[in-house]
Amino acid sequence: PEACSYGGDEGIFGFGDASGGITAITNLVSNAGVVSTDVTGVGTARNGLSACEYGGDKGIFGFGTVGGGGSGVRGMTNLVSNAGVVASDVSAVGTAREHPEACSYGGDKGIFGFGKDASTYTAVTNLVSNSGVVASDTTGVGTARQALAACEYGTDTAIFGFGHGSSLVSTTNLVTNAGVVGTDVTGVGTVRYILAACSYGYDKGIFGFGTDAPAGGGNLSMTNLVSNAGV
Repeated sequence: PEACSYGGDEGIFGFGDASGGITAITNLVSNAGVVSTDVTGVGTARNGLSACEYGGDKGIFGFGTVGGGGSGVRGMTNLVSNAGVVASDVSAVGTAREHPEACSYGGDKGIFGFGKDASTYTAVTNLVSNSGVVASDTTGVGTARQALAACEYGTDTAIFGFGHGSSLVSTTNLVTNAGVVGTDVTGVGTVRYILAACSYGYDKGIFGFGTDAPAGGGNLSMTNLVSNAGV
């Protein structure tokens, strides 16, 4: 599934694989960390999507795949109100793709980036305004890849890192508070993909876990801290 914050101090999990197939089910998380029972899915059931907060108190799910190889990739989004209500599909804007990543930036905006379209790894990004409007593709900067991670750092800037393209990488790309993605920063740490990232300490970030299976390894449990300067 994918998850993001909403309402200023709550969270939501949604979509993903289940025993009966892919779903659009969501589960709200209270500000005490209590996870609710299933909320009936709204929108296209899919996995390989991403989500982030926007507008200070709302969220957005976007992109993903319904299966079926390249023909299954999707580009629609679903907005989440500040009460945790998921809206129906918003028509796709930008390149449909699976396993992009998303995070907040600029204090109240969001960004989706990277992923794999029907056949090709991409580095395109799509900015999300503070009213939840997804912009058309911004030409990709950096190594095209999927299954990476991203988080906010430094209060209003963001970072994408790691992932799988033509090979596994630990490359990172910084995002300014205007949503501009920087060129590749030489990788630090173990190359891997299918990892996760989040903010901590109000102005720092952390990447953690993942797998280097395509390189002959397996599941990993290391972490990499991100300073408030994006290092």
